[in-house]
Amino acid sequence: MANFPTLTTIAQKWGISSVETKSKAQLIKELSDNEEQLELLLESERIAAAVRLQDELHPPENSGDCPICFETIKHVYSKITSRFYCCGGWVCDKCRNERNSTGMKKGFDEMFHGKCPLCRDTLINVSDQKRENSKILEHANNGRAWAQSLVGSWYMDGTYGFALDKEKGLRFKQQAADQRDPGALAEIALAYNEGDTLERNESKYLHYMKEAADLGHTEAQRIVGGNFESCDKKEHLHYITLAASQGDPKACSLLGLHFLYADCGLTKSLILAKHYAEKSLEETDPEALPTFAYNFSNALYHLSVERYERALTIPGYSPIPTILFWLRRALVGAYLPVGTVAKFISMIETKEKSRCANCNIKAEGSSLKRCIRCLGAWYCGKECQVQHWKAGHKFDCIKS
Repeated sequence: MANFPTLTTIAQKWGISSVETKSKAQLIKELSDNEEQLELLLESERIAAAVRLQDELHPPENSGDCPICFETIKHVYSKITSRFYCCGGWVCDKCRNERNSTGMKKGFDEMFHGKCPLCRDTLINVSDQKRENSKILEHANNGRAWAQSLVGSWYMDGTYGFALDKEKGLRFKQQAADQRDPGALAEIALAYNEGDTLERNESKYLHYMKEAADLGHTEAQRIVGGNFESCDKKEHLHYITLAASQGDPKACSLLGLHFLYADCGLTKSLILAKHYAEKSLEETDPEALPTFAYNFSNALYHLSVERYERALTIPGYSPIPTILFWLRRALVGAYLPVGTVAKFISMIETKEKSRCANCNIKAEGSSLKRCIRCLGAWYCGKECQVQHWKAGHKFDCIKS
C-alpha cells in the first residue's frame, strides 16, 4: 500500500466520487475491516485471560444454571437475573429480554401464561403490590439474601409500600451482605462512603466494594478499578476490563480512553478506542452520555484520518455526518467544556462548507446549501446534492 498513491492524491486527480477514488477507498475499507477483526480477536483473548485470572483468584461462589437456556451464570445477583417472587427462583436477563423482543412486554405473567416455570404456582400479578411485598418479606425473614437486599433497599428509600426506616433497612442489607450478596455488599460499601446511615469509613468502603467486585458485581468492579487508578495501574486495568467485559458503559468508555492514549500498559489502538467508545454509547444516564458521545467522535475522527489518509469526504465512506451527529449530542454535556466541543465542530464544519461536497467547487461566501438531514455536507445546487446522494452519501447520511 505504501507504494501506491494516497487516497487524497487520487481524489484530487480523478475527483472525490470517481471510480478510481472509490475503488481505493473500498480496498482500504476491506483491509481495515480485516485488521479490526484481528484486533478484536486479540482483545477478546486479553479479556478472557483477565476473566480466567479473576476466577482463579476468586472462584465464583454463587453460580447457577438458568432454567430456560441452561447457561451457567457465574455470579447470580439482582443486576443480571430476574426473580420469581413466588418461589424465589430466577431466569437470566438474556432469556427474559429474548422473550420481550418477541412482543411479550407485560412481564412474567404473560411470558409464562400465569404460571411460574419453576414451582408451577400462580405468578404474583405485578399490580398486586401488597401480595408481592408480603411474599418478598417472607423470603427475607426466611434468610434469603436476595430478598433481604431488596427489602433493605425499600426500607432505606421508603419505597414500594415500605415505610422509611433506614436503620431497619440497613439491618436487612447487612444480613444479605453477611451472606455475601454482591448487591448488598456494594450498597453497604456506598453507605460507608456517603456517611449518612453509617459513619464514613474509607477502609470499610473499599473492603466491601472489593468483595462485591470479586463476586462479579459490574458497577463495583468499575468503582474498584477507579480507586486503583492512581496507585496501581495493573489492578486498575484488571477491574476495568472485568466491568467492560460485562458491558458496563462507563468502564467501556474508560477502557477506550486507555487504548486511545496508550495508558496502563496498553498499546495504542484507535480501533479498540473506537470500539469501546461505541459500546459506551449504550449508556442510559443522560448526564454521562454527552461525554461518551464526545469520546466516540474523537476516536472515530482520528481513526478515520489515519485509515482514509485524511480523505474523509468520499461518498459512501465518509464518517463526517456520524462524527458531527455525536458531537452535537456532546454539546449538552454538563461535564464537558462546551468550548472544546464547539471548537471541534467548527473545525470540521469550516473545512466542509468551504467547498461543494460533490463537485469540489470552492464556495463564495455562504452560497452553499446544507444537507438538511445530516447537516454534514454542503452543495452548490440541487443537481450536485442528488449526484452526491446517489454516489454514496445516502449510506453516510445520519438524521441529526
